[in-house]
Amino acid sequence: MNKIYTIEEIQKIEQHEFKRLKSSFILMNRAGTNCAKKIHKIYPKKNIIVLCGPGNNGGDGLVISRILKKLKHDVTLYCLKSESYKGDAKKAYTMNNLVKNDFNEFKINNKSIIIDCLFGIGLSRKISGIYKKIIKQINSSKQKIISIDISSGINGNTGKIMGFAIKSDRTFALHAKKIGQIKNPGKSYSGRINVIDIGIKTREVSDV
Repeated sequence: MNKIYTIEEIQKIEQHEFKRLKSSFILMNRAGTNCAKKIHKIYPKKNIIVLCGPGNNGGDGLVISRILKKLKHDVTLYCLKSESYKGDAKKAYTMNNLVKNDFNEFKINNKSIIIDCLFGIGLSRKISGIYKKIIKQINSSKQKIISIDISSGINGNTGKIMGFAIKSDRTFALHAKKIGQIKNPGKSYSGRINVIDIGIKTREVSDV
């Protein structure tokens, strides 16, 4: 049986992996690349909309959109301005040459697959403002939705909705499932969960 982790356990394992690799960006790039390849395998010819929030989950999305473009998908990217990104996410932003559309311009014009990289497992506040508006718009659309690591707006430990949350058709859980994805209401918002191998060698927190 595959282990299901708390957010604190995942973060501890990630920190250990960063030290092993001597780079945290390697892990982000690997996660984004493997997710993009999985999306391409499931939906090889589909138009893609990628939404990238302010943290590392957004950084994953910036990698995903870049790789999907290389795989010949028609990709529309929505993200924040350059100054909103830090560290690895900033590097992913700089490497991404796609047109970067503002969230205030968000619209769904055609049949597309929506990739949710707004908020990851580190979310600690309620969804509000433009993100609330976008999530409501996405949930009311009839498009297929894939969330990366966790549905934006779900607490990764409790499964509680942080104000509003993406109701995903699929979730690509990075490395392993999180506790909040097997507890309702988080479970009912996660859709089908695919665990994506991102090359982390450590399986147990006790190994760290």
